[in-house]
Amino acid sequence: MKVKELNERDHFSNTLISILAHDLRQPFATFISFMDMIKHTNQKLSEKELLMILDDMRYTAVKSIELLDGLLQWRKSQDSGFIYQTQPLYLSKLVDEANSLYLYDQIGKTVSLVNYIPQGQLICAHKEMLQFINRNILNNATRYSMPGGVISVSSSVDENTITVAFNDQGKGMTSEKLRKIFNNQEFSESGDSEVKGAGIALSICREMIEIMDGKIWAESAPGVGTTFYYSLPLNNISNR
Repeated sequence: MKVKELNERDHFSNTLISILAHDLRQPFATFISFMDMIKHTNQKLSEKELLMILDDMRYTAVKSIELLDGLLQWRKSQDSGFIYQTQPLYLSKLVDEANSLYLYDQIGKTVSLVNYIPQGQLICAHKEMLQFINRNILNNATRYSMPGGVISVSSSVDENTITVAFNDQGKGMTSEKLRKIFNNQEFSESGDSEVKGAGIALSICREMIEIMDGKIWAESAPGVGTTFYYSLPLNNISNR
């Protein structure tokens, strides 16, 4: 096997481990929150309340299994030399699916998601790559939103490109943090834990979006909030 191919597989495996560590952390945190709520509540939960909690836990578990299965299928594709395949996907549905892992945290912070993307809007992408990007942006938006805030997701289309925007009403970032957030070398050397934590996943996001011939960027200001954008070609169906 050529050195280049070995390096590519090693890089892919490291990327996959980073994705698993990043995305599967949230469901476990949700389960812990559920357990703490049941254990430490001062009032006895009614049967209806307990069933609601169990339903939420089941929903989170199902979505986590779907996430894991998708990533494992992606890993198996490497064994046959198939890296990724883009296909038409319903964007609004993808955003709602990605956000399902963060609903409990959003409810706890009274943060709401407003999905303005038309139901029939298609986007051509590799599903697991795009969902990692969507989950990461929504995770950050949820984490840094102020109580009572709104996360809005919208899309716009020009002749050849679709652009997706995720806007939050969080504390925002300085221009210095914004400059570092997608830069793997700079965030790894930064002493700022927020920049480092967000940057690890966002660096992978940038790599994935570039593989799909797109781009990702952000706009932010302290006290105003942050808007993350990514754009992809409208006709981007391919095998590689």
